[in-house]
Amino acid sequence: MRKIISRLGSHVVEGVEYPNLPSIAEAYGITKNCVYKRYSRGAKGDDLVPEKKRKNYQPPEKKIKFSLIVNGVGYKSKQDACRKNNVNYCTFRKRYEEYGWSLERALSIPSGLTNGGQGGFRSRQITIENKTYKSISEAARHYRLTPETVVAALEKGANINQAFKLELKPTEHSFEFEGKFYRDRNHLCSVFNFSVSLLRNRLNRGLTIREALDLGNNNIGNEGRYNMKIFKKNPELANTSGKLYFASVLINNNNRYKIGITTKTIRDRLSKEFSSFKLVKHFKTNLYQCYLIEKKLLNKFSKYRDREINPEQLDGYKEVFNFPEEIVANIKSIFDNDLKII
Repeated sequence: MRKIISRLGSHVVEGVEYPNLPSIAEAYGITKNCVYKRYSRGAKGDDLVPEKKRKNYQPPEKKIKFSLIVNGVGYKSKQDACRKNNVNYCTFRKRYEEYGWSLERALSIPSGLTNGGQGGFRSRQITIENKTYKSISEAARHYRLTPETVVAALEKGANINQAFKLELKPTEHSFEFEGKFYRDRNHLCSVFNFSVSLLRNRLNRGLTIREALDLGNNNIGNEGRYNMKIFKKNPELANTSGKLYFASVLINNNNRYKIGITTKTIRDRLSKEFSSFKLVKHFKTNLYQCYLIEKKLLNKFSKYRDREINPEQLDGYKEVFNFPEEIVANIKSIFDNDLKII
């Protein structure tokens, strides 16, 4: 690059030599006063001319600030996104805030359309169970539903079959049992004509749904407790790994003790019924042996049972005791030595 040597009193701006300050002002179309002021403040060379007035000035590219980016597309606001995606803002808010749709989904369906915009809710044809209807209204009449009910279900994210009550919409309590879908335990019990509370108690005891149903709808023993009838009907259950536990629990702000058995973790079993508990001792063997030992312990210390606890308060209400300290020490000793000798 050619080196420019300035003469005394001359100035070089953007590679061009000027004999004096007024010539710079004339060349750049600015006032002499502007150049003189910059010079008096110590400016030299290119700095004698404001940056935006220089001939080689390139304005920076304007960067648009987006407050919302959906599917790689930027929008200034949610309202802007709705306008550009043909979605009514009130509809968008219902989808996003009330129904919990994602931003992408809430903006992907133009207002008044469903199934990705394939047709109007009421006026366009729709196919259900391989039959095509002229409109959702016509289909709703066929299935003895109101168009408003169907539209509301579709807006909330239901698919066609769910909206027309041909398929149940899953919830956090839904599950599959033997290849069929159930909305919740109440739904399953209504299908099998089974007691909901009895099913719950048996499941809490570690039985599977099928095992609980196979035992019948009548109480066997204590609200679904394990007993000889259960084990005779289900030898596999009898050989399941079990745990016998002795724990301190808090009931009605009173410290009590509980003796019980479970196939789950002891923490899972106790946390379902007690807000506060402390495991004192435990023993592992098959479930049948746990049952036999538990029965002996419950009978041996039955006079200490807390009889103020009733079945409405607690499933295993006959397993709760008000032990004095010497009995607590005695039970600890039994667990530490050999439970089979009791």
